[in-house]
Amino acid sequence: MKTTFTFGPVYNRILILLFLGVLFLPPLKMILSPEARWSTTEQRVLTPRPTPPTTIKQLGTFFSQTDNYLKDHFGFRDNFIHRYQQEMERHFNQIGVNAPVLKGLDGWYFFTADKVLEDFRGETPLSQEQLAQWLAAQEKKARWLQQQGIRYILAAGPDKQSIYPEYLTENALEVKGVSRFEQMLAAVDQHPLPYLVNLHSVLRQAKREKNLYYKNDTHWNILGSYLAFQAIFKRIAEMFPTKTFKTNFAFTDDVPGINGNTGHYGDLARMLMKEKELAESSPTLQKFQPCARLLPFTYGLTNLTLIPGQPSFAKGCNQAELTAVVFRDSFLVAPEPFFSENFKKVVYLWKQYDQKNIEEIMTSFKPDIVIEITVERFLFNSVTSQPEKPK
Repeated sequence: MKTTFTFGPVYNRILILLFLGVLFLPPLKMILSPEARWSTTEQRVLTPRPTPPTTIKQLGTFFSQTDNYLKDHFGFRDNFIHRYQQEMERHFNQIGVNAPVLKGLDGWYFFTADKVLEDFRGETPLSQEQLAQWLAAQEKKARWLQQQGIRYILAAGPDKQSIYPEYLTENALEVKGVSRFEQMLAAVDQHPLPYLVNLHSVLRQAKREKNLYYKNDTHWNILGSYLAFQAIFKRIAEMFPTKTFKTNFAFTDDVPGINGNTGHYGDLARMLMKEKELAESSPTLQKFQPCARLLPFTYGLTNLTLIPGQPSFAKGCNQAELTAVVFRDSFLVAPEPFFSENFKKVVYLWKQYDQKNIEEIMTSFKPDIVIEITVERFLFNSVTSQPEKPK
């Protein structure tokens, strides 16, 4: 005689509770957790909480923004993305569609968001109007600062594919077009911008010696950042010929892990959740006794958004002579110690150039120089992110 096993009411209740827990845990996490503003998985700013509509016309926009907000802040979202990417890699040898990463040649990986590959192929050129508008804005900055007795330097941290196109794909060099940065250089060929430091040229010439970018990161490594620092300070030394600067730093031999921290890897590796698999060796800055110290950051600045991992701060070295304001992004993380050793006072603002911020800072002190460093793909944001004019 067969015995039929049946689940009792206790088991059913437990099963129901588990089901409800799985169902409601993500929204509960979203509600109870601090609101995130940055995705380390996708390396982008998350959609902010929408403001309630005040008119009927705003309802459509409000619901659209709410939908995007819920998608970006859904509980355990990064974990789900990581898991999806792992399974795609394991079963299909493909990178998940949510990872803006291209697996290149010889272990190199490239960031693909923000239309960087389209720019590489010359498919997103600046219009003549946009180029003229951008150049006019740069000239306006430089002229205003010069009138205040302040020098100006602009430098673009090259996108990795601009320096290492040969590792993108087998036919990358065949499909290479004119990028927007190259379009701008060609436009000013007869009259180069006196404040522009062309880091593309510097890094392309030096890349034969040793890798200047991490294979598993979007950024230059410590050697690449050091060459960029030297090029910028060569121009600063020309502007201030009577001043002296500390530009000689020593480096270690290759050590495991980015920035010399074992277990810490590049942003592309983190997006793919393949930190251990994509570990690489690289040199690090040898320890030295820094002169620069953190200074109080007491400036009430307009439109300065504080995002975790994107700090704005002030530093200073009493042995230095010049003062500066530096508009920057993540490409200044590595060379920042070099910069800080050379300024009596330097204010770092994690944002693109803001005229109002300069005027606000000048109520406290007048910088000798303003430096703007931004990654290549964001260099022309001021003209390309504007809405199109109605036809």
